[in-house]
Amino acid sequence: MWRLVLPRGNWLSSAIVLLAFAGLAQAQERAASAAAADTRTAEQWLQLVQRAARQLDYSGTIFYQQGSEVRMSRIVHVFDGQVSHERLQPMDGRPREFIRNADEVKCLIPDARRVVIERRTRAESFPALAATATAELLQHYEVKVVGRERVGGFDCQVLLIQPRQGDRYGYRLWVDRTSGLLLRSQTLNDRGEVLEQMAFAEVRIGGVDREQLKPSWPIEGWRVDEAAHRPVDLNEQGWRLSPPSGFKPLYAVRRPMHNGPAVQAVYSDGLASLSVFIEPAAPSDTSDALPPRGPINAYARRVGEAMVTVVGEIPADTARAVAQAAERVGR
Repeated sequence: MWRLVLPRGNWLSSAIVLLAFAGLAQAQERAASAAAADTRTAEQWLQLVQRAARQLDYSGTIFYQQGSEVRMSRIVHVFDGQVSHERLQPMDGRPREFIRNADEVKCLIPDARRVVIERRTRAESFPALAATATAELLQHYEVKVVGRERVGGFDCQVLLIQPRQGDRYGYRLWVDRTSGLLLRSQTLNDRGEVLEQMAFAEVRIGGVDREQLKPSWPIEGWRVDEAAHRPVDLNEQGWRLSPPSGFKPLYAVRRPMHNGPAVQAVYSDGLASLSVFIEPAAPSDTSDALPPRGPINAYARRVGEAMVTVVGEIPADTARAVAQAAERVGR
């Protein structure tokens, strides 16, 4: 074991030596990080993105663009060593915000002085990816490391993700080479055109003050509602659904809808997600494709006295195929 001995009488020399050693250590750390980034495989990059979104502390402004529409949100994310805590503030439309602790989400609606609480029963959103094993994801997508670009001042690795079949979209991801945080994402159609994109307009990684997780408004005295989402078994409900290969079930719940109680089943392949809603049909309901919104397509199909609606980040033909495949069983 060696130690550095500094001359007692020369504090300036001592400080210079300490700064030199600190600078050398930082340079060595940056070199090691760059070397590790250069040798990562596509699968390792995806694993890093999944881990970074959950285990890093970060805050910033996210913009979402779809055609001429642009929306902004502020996000604060803190990992306490076991679970994630998050505050999301949409900056457009009516004031509201979402406070998440582990799998509990509180939606704060100041205009109504109301808090809606529900368990986190949804697919992951930017900058996270769903917790799908990357080996399974790679069965349905080809992932290429295609270059390096700067995003918001960060040196990023660019990943091109192309579907192996035409039943889903492609993606382009920009990943911070040092932390692994996803800083920009584009959804691409089969011609490589951008359908939507999300990115950090500005971001701070690390050094997040937990005070930033507190709500914007004092919520004492507000009405508190627990979302009534009861888990259901599709087989027991008498339905068989056939999502595209690789789309795994996340959950199935019963939730209130305008025509009465409906069943919602959600699936994800790790990048895209889709929902199937099954609700009582109105007399005038017929099968039809619904207007698309960017990468989101929907198709509604009447099955007996029920209406089956498929909505998701999937091509229109895929939405139609899932709806057409839905069938009643055992009834």
